[in-house]
Amino acid sequence: MPTKIIPKQRSSLIIEEHPLAPLTTWRIGGAAARLAAPADLEDVWGLMRLAHERGWPLFFLGRGSNVLIDDAGLPGLTLHLAKSLQGLERRGDVLRAGAGVSLPRLAQAAARLGFGGFEFLAGIPGTVGAAVRLNAGAEGASLAGVLKRVWVATPQLQLLELTPAELDLGYRSSLLLNFPHWLVVEAEFSLAHPAAPEAVRARMAALIAQRKTRQPANPRSCGSVFKNPAGGPAAGWLIEAAGFKGRRLGDAVVSRQHANFILNAGRATAAQVKALMADIQEKVRRTHGVALEREVVWLPEDIA
Repeated sequence: MPTKIIPKQRSSLIIEEHPLAPLTTWRIGGAAARLAAPADLEDVWGLMRLAHERGWPLFFLGRGSNVLIDDAGLPGLTLHLAKSLQGLERRGDVLRAGAGVSLPRLAQAAARLGFGGFEFLAGIPGTVGAAVRLNAGAEGASLAGVLKRVWVATPQLQLLELTPAELDLGYRSSLLLNFPHWLVVEAEFSLAHPAAPEAVRARMAALIAQRKTRQPANPRSCGSVFKNPAGGPAAGWLIEAAGFKGRRLGDAVVSRQHANFILNAGRATAAQVKALMADIQEKVRRTHGVALEREVVWLPEDIA
């Protein structure tokens, strides 16, 4: 059953016209009409209530990967959660983490406690909250394999407790994509695979090293742009076969190392990235008959 929350008076400062590009891995996007970094969960409630009362659109931003912010920026109120909701503790056979905890930190904590199963998260530059929403994964594993339950805050100031089955986790998808104004605030993960910390750390290091050989060194990207089609060649292979490696539109460039990465080579704009993505989708559809679905989230379009 959902829990009704009565939030305290908010305490965080709201900054107007705050640049968002520096808060994203792509370094692209305009300013937030209003930006706030909540101090804790009660502060989140207060800010959500304020947005509801004022009729402001509400956006959530973690570490800024897997997101493309429009050149015009974001209206309403944006909650910057990269340094919020940082709780991380073991409770018996589970590891409980706040939504703002980074995935590498989560993997390292499990290793320190002597548990495996989280190694694939070590190279993903996102947060727990965003990872739950998209069922983040790598190396053939995904968050669904270790997730036990989550708590979600709604604009109606309710706290929902959901299981993986209720979240309907799939390949880069979950129920939460249908409710963009719900905010994951905390999650529990199963500690089910005891292992020597040294062995787990070695596995993490090997996966990170392997990842670096396959992905571009330029950090100014969002990660994978398109989802891999079900039952067919990977998106990167399809894009490369369509002749897009190294293709450039302004300062938006398709990586020569991995074609499913678009890099910001200087002052790329969101409009340039979107146009390049559209060209890729059209060419892949014509040459391979495959409709590529984007993995990257567009803001504010996907929240409208």
